[in-house]
Amino acid sequence: MPRTPSSRRKHPRQQRAQATCDAILTATARLLIRDGYEATTTNHIAQEAGVSIGSLYQYYPNKEGLVFAMLEHHGTRWLAELETALRDFASAPLNIAVRAIIQQILSSKRLRSQLDPLRHVLLPVLRPLGYVDTFEQQLSRLVRTFLAARLEDIRPRELDMAVFIIVHTLEALCHSAGMDRPDYLTNEAFPEELCALVLGYLRLEPAALSHPPHTSTAPRQKYEQ
Repeated sequence: MPRTPSSRRKHPRQQRAQATCDAILTATARLLIRDGYEATTTNHIAQEAGVSIGSLYQYYPNKEGLVFAMLEHHGTRWLAELETALRDFASAPLNIAVRAIIQQILSSKRLRSQLDPLRHVLLPVLRPLGYVDTFEQQLSRLVRTFLAARLEDIRPRELDMAVFIIVHTLEALCHSAGMDRPDYLTNEAFPEELCALVLGYLRLEPAALSHPPHTSTAPRQKYEQ
């Protein structure tokens, strides 16, 4: 049976303690990005964070729990920023809201360009240790709430399916861009293409073609048996 270590031994209650935890989590992310999971140890993390190993173990029980806490911290901040964008554009027209939300997603990806790929690398390692990734569940919940208020304006009737398609499509494309084409994350055309993709799927009526369909001018050939 996989064990499920707690990500926290105790929660900081004072500002100084919170600053210590933040420094530890930042050091954890930095070392994981630089050295990888296997080579990173709690002693290295404590040294990188400028704290004693005793202070580290005061808040985190082991390396697994510390890495769990780092991923949770990263995911919570990312989702909070997205939730703010969803709330700010809750009553905006669909095309404006989708564009603003995609811009927010890409902005978060740029700010944490190394943390998102790190999460994908760590998940296969941490799941056998009992880590339950709730990031996509929470992300899907936010998107579902946004779409549920616009059922009259969108085409899909299977709301859960629509959420699944949108979340996984955007996540896959943004992850691939970060890994293979990081220049796309700063390319102004990229969010426009993502927006066209999502709106084309959501709209009640298919978007009108901006160019007439291509018709071949080659002469037709008659085939005789």
